[in-house]
Amino acid sequence: MALREGYTRSVDSYEEFKVAIEEGGFIHAHWDGTAETEERVKKETKATIRCIPLEGGMTSGKCMVTGAPSARRVLFARAY
Repeated sequence: MALREGYTRSVDSYEEFKVAIEEGGFIHAHWDGTAETEERVKKETKATIRCIPLEGGMTSGKCMVTGAPSARRVLFARAY
């Protein structure tokens, strides 16, 4: 569990996300829930959503890409 947490970071902006995803690991970020935003992230960074938590921390915020309201953070990563 400690190893997994060591490879997981939270970001609040798309610029932070682009840097973090290049470093590898898992990224918690707010997402607006649209397929268009998910596809843009995939196209521009090759990262995809790996998990949408159904329980736990439901902290609302703003989508890192669009600034639209987001109900929770999701987990992004790249396949290697």
